[in-house]
Amino acid sequence: MLIARVVGNVISTQKHEDYKGHKLLIVKQIGADGEFCGPEMIAVDGADSDAGIGDLVLVIQEGQGARYAARCDHPGPIDLCVIAVVDMIHVSE
Repeated sequence: MLIARVVGNVISTQKHEDYKGHKLLIVKQIGADGEFCGPEMIAVDGADSDAGIGDLVLVIQEGQGARYAARCDHPGPIDLCVIAVVDMIHVSE
C-alpha cells in the first residue's frame, strides 16, 4: 500500500466494458515528509470515496488485491485501487 495525493481525473468518452462505472484518478505517491515522490499513476476509485483533486488517499498496488478492492468481477487488469481517503497522518520519531 502507498499514500498518494489525487492530482487529476481521467475522463474518457469511450472505455472498455469492464471499466464502465469506475472512476479513474491520477495519483502521485507522497513520502512521510509529505513531498511527492515517483511518477503519476492511474488508479480506480474502489472506495467509492468521491475522492477529488487534492485529496490524500490510501492506494493498494497489487493486481488481485486491487481488483478485489474495486469490487470487479471481470478479468481486466487493475494495477492500482484507491481504498480510502486519508484524514490525517501522524509519524512519530
